[in-house]
Parts: sequence; C-alpha cells; structure tokens
Amino acid sequence: MAFINKRQQETLERGGKANPYLRRIKVGTTAAKSGMTGKPIYRDNPYYVSPAEMLKRQAAVEERQVAFQKQLTEQAAATQADIAKQLKIVQEEKSAVAKMQEEYTASLKAEADAKRKAQEEAQLALRTSQVNQARAGRQANLQIQPAGQISRSAGTQRFKMRGQLPETRRALASGLNIGQSNSLNLG
Repeated sequence: MAFINKRQQETLERGGKANPYLRRIKVGTTAAKSGMTGKPIYRDNPYYVSPAEMLKRQAAVEERQVAFQKQLTEQAAATQADIAKQLKIVQEEKSAVAKMQEEYTASLKAEADAKRKAQEEAQLALRTSQVNQARAGRQANLQIQPAGQISRSAGTQRFKMRGQLPETRRALASGLNIGQSNSLNLG
C-alpha cells in the first residue's frame, strides 16, 4: 500500500472519495503546461477492503448485531420478569389491603349490630320497668270462690267423716297399741 500523507487523507475523507470498494484512487494530477491538463496520479486506496474481507466484516457485524439482539431480548425478559414480580407484590399488597378493609368493615358491622342489639335491650328493659311501675300502685284483688256445683267440702270431706267410722274398724286399730310406746305389740 502506498503512503498517503495526512492532508491528502483528510481531503479524501472530506470529499467522500474514500471509497473502500476502489483499489486505487485518484489523488491529484501532474503539473501541466499552460492550457493542458496534467495526468492523473493514482495511489493505493488505504480504505480499500477486498470482497472476501468485506464479507468477513459483514459477518462479524451481523454476529455483533445478533449478540446485541440476544442481549436486548434477555434484558427485556429480565425486565418483564422484574415487572411481573413487582406487579405480583403490588397485587398481594392490594389483596392484603382489601382483606384488611373487609375485616375492618366486618368489625364495624359487628359493632353496629352490637350497638343496635344493646339499644333494643335497653328499650325493652325501660318498657318493662315502666309497666312494672304502673302495676306497682295496684293492689291484688285475689278471691277464692267456690266452684259452682261442686260440693263445698271439696277435699275435706274424708276428715269430716272420721268421727263417723263404724266400730269394727275402730276396734281393729285399737289393738295395735300404736302411739303409747316405741315397741310394737301384736299380741
């Protein structure tokens, strides 16, 4: 490869003439006589790349692109997994908050039910005491009255007949000697 000085290299790059597909490039012209153009000067292109080298470079670029794409895919998958994990945590926190809110609502309802029941019991006790106070001034008017056609002796009739028992029954009971001593004399 021929040497190109720095100034020529910058001029080629600025002018867009640094074409890697050209093996030789025009770098200037020879001195010309008046009215004539000089001969072009060609040098080896420092940017020239052979077709085989170009294929190698293109394959390397494609490999880097595939590796970068794979890295991006892995990064995206890791990010998605992290997002899913965080979403699960948030959902669990929401479910825990919802559960706590349900428990709080249930406790408020139970407290309201207990208050309502206590109020009902207090009202019932108040009404009962008012009724009792109203009845306290009244005097009981209880009278035992005979039952219409049933005999007036009711359950006392057998006691009234005791004095009228026949003598035979009385004699049998008198021989037992009951009530005079603690011993029983059957004789």
